[in-house]
Amino acid sequence: MSFIDLFKSRESREKLSHLKNLMAVAFADGKLEDNEMAAIATVMARDGLTESDLKRCIEKPEGIKFLPPKTDSQRVAYLKDMVLLMMCDGDIDNREIALCKVTAIALGFKHEVIDAIIRDIITDIKRNHNF
Repeated sequence: MSFIDLFKSRESREKLSHLKNLMAVAFADGKLEDNEMAAIATVMARDGLTESDLKRCIEKPEGIKFLPPKTDSQRVAYLKDMVLLMMCDGDIDNREIALCKVTAIALGFKHEVIDAIIRDIITDIKRNHNF
């Protein structure tokens, strides 16, 4: 944890951790697409994150500790954000899927149900967003 994190609330640190995870998914296939950045910007606006937070995630990700949300609903929301980001460039890369699965485990989802959860999220996103 960095010195600056001592002054942030747990919720702020959770959101920063989530942004770091989203950036990792965005870069997992080796490129950052405009639509991926637009999706990240939407999450940042929703979560009250700044350009400074984004810069920190890009320049010093190792200084941001993984911090899962305390509620199940927020964990599901974070996983949905990651899956949506994985899908938004129209090409679901195996590295993105692998990273979503690892993060899902870290978020507290049981290994045995992760594939089904991700598949359900993908189906839901396709149905509601015309993918």
